[in-house]
Amino acid sequence: MHFLQVYSADISIIWSLSPLDLLLIGIWSFVSYSAYAYAVYVMLISAGLKNVGPFGWLRIYFVSRVANFLVIQGGNVFRLVLLKKKYNFPYTNSLGITVFLVWVNALIALLASFFFLIGNEFDVAAVGLELSSWVLLFSLALLVGPMLVVRLINSYRTAAFWNFRIPQLIANVSRYFTDITKDSSLIGKTIYLSSIHFFFFAGVNYFAFYAIGYPIGIAETCFFTTAFVFTRYVNIVPGNIGLSELVGGLVAEQLGIGFGNGLLVSGIVRMIELLMIMIFSLFYGKFLLLDYFRNRPKAG
Repeated sequence: MHFLQVYSADISIIWSLSPLDLLLIGIWSFVSYSAYAYAVYVMLISAGLKNVGPFGWLRIYFVSRVANFLVIQGGNVFRLVLLKKKYNFPYTNSLGITVFLVWVNALIALLASFFFLIGNEFDVAAVGLELSSWVLLFSLALLVGPMLVVRLINSYRTAAFWNFRIPQLIANVSRYFTDITKDSSLIGKTIYLSSIHFFFFAGVNYFAFYAIGYPIGIAETCFFTTAFVFTRYVNIVPGNIGLSELVGGLVAEQLGIGFGNGLLVSGIVRMIELLMIMIFSLFYGKFLLLDYFRNRPKAG
């Protein structure tokens, strides 16, 4: 109750947003989602997925996003099972693609933040390092860490330990991850599409801050977006509903934007995201249900 009393003035701004602002944020959000979905599709096709076109995959992707708000990582699980059951696409490849894309998108977000934060005087008071230095350290750790882990797993994959089911799956995923990193053309396409995804998602946050009457700079936008991106990868509750918004407020507070503004923008982005997913899921889900009833085995 005290929380609502303190930030009620900030939250009330949401009712004064213009339809044009909301439409603009929704369009950029859709493009961001579509770019990420197409990046997944490109990797799936390169790994041997057949009988699924770009539009068909977009249908699957948007419908699966609903599961994220019901079960932790529900969307990934839905797609993984669907691809295996309906298209006989290996679990190992699906997991490897998911891990690789999370890695690439996280790196792009961190490096974009570092690039735009250079020269900005945002200090982390507890340690005294500039925020850009922290971002660079995390970027290097994220760049080198997974490679070291994969190399370690691949080095010991013949050991008896890897004969068990779960360790064997981890070893197979790491091997597939290694194979992906050898395909320079695929990496180039993935980086390109992931960059588009981040650019438009950053635009979503930028326009959201502008819509509430608190325009911010590119550096703040990139770092705020990066923090929001990471809350999508590390889920504690389904969709991290509430937690992502809290992180948005805390990050905004550190950047001098204000906790209430960060909380409000995170909430606006979440609501538009949910509305967009619901609309397209109903639209695409209709076709998925029609496909199901059209193609299901007939009795007798």
